[in-house]
Amino acid sequence: LALRSSAWMLSDGEPKSLAMLCTPQEASIGTVLIQKSVITEAMRFLTANELATVSSVSKLWNETSSSDTIWRGICLRRWSSVWRPWGYSNATMEAKDNPAPWKRRYVIAEKDATRHSLTKDELVCYVWRFHFTAQVPDDDGTFNYQYVRFVATRDRKGRNDSKGFLHMEQGYPPLRYCLEERKLHGKSIKVIIVEHFPAHTMTRRPDWRWEINNMHVQLVSMHEDEVPKNRGAKRQAHVEHIARMPPMTRTSNSQ
Repeated sequence: LALRSSAWMLSDGEPKSLAMLCTPQEASIGTVLIQKSVITEAMRFLTANELATVSSVSKLWNETSSSDTIWRGICLRRWSSVWRPWGYSNATMEAKDNPAPWKRRYVIAEKDATRHSLTKDELVCYVWRFHFTAQVPDDDGTFNYQYVRFVATRDRKGRNDSKGFLHMEQGYPPLRYCLEERKLHGKSIKVIIVEHFPAHTMTRRPDWRWEINNMHVQLVSMHEDEVPKNRGAKRQAHVEHIARMPPMTRTSNSQ
């Protein structure tokens, strides 16, 4: 049937209708198959917003516009242009065993990208590119960045606390930090308090990276495999040492 329905040309080169190639019932099914094939191919070039528009054309278009084949392509194109918070080496959103349809994954990712408040677990799972805002850039326009990590203490059930230590490079001692909520302009927002320094606020950048800053410093989220490897053996060893550090366990008497 698939071969019949796609054979629009006979051996003499003259175009014929499906009715001449198969039964009326097969012709009807074949027409739908051809329409769906053409529509699917065309929809591969549409954006998510355009798909939402054409989905209202008919039942066939609605079903086709929700197919995993189309939405997988949309997701991968979209995610290739932004920073993926779920990581690259362990891309759960892109995993084959993820039962969620690709359209659902797209919606989840887009909604998450509008969030402007880090969780305590997210804070410790990333490497953070750090520099002082008053720092003068190098000749090539880049900064001499440090790559730092937040290491949380753990409660008795092994869960991350909202407090711990910020580990810097270049001989800085570990700095105590705490993730807490504060009132700002009548709204409750999360801030990060590091030692006695001014509170650090967090924002989400257009490229989906997290940014933490105050008037003196800026930290930008990165994955482990994004950290440059040519930064000197001593500094690299320091970052790798921090990454291997076991979380600190808080006793019942320590707060």
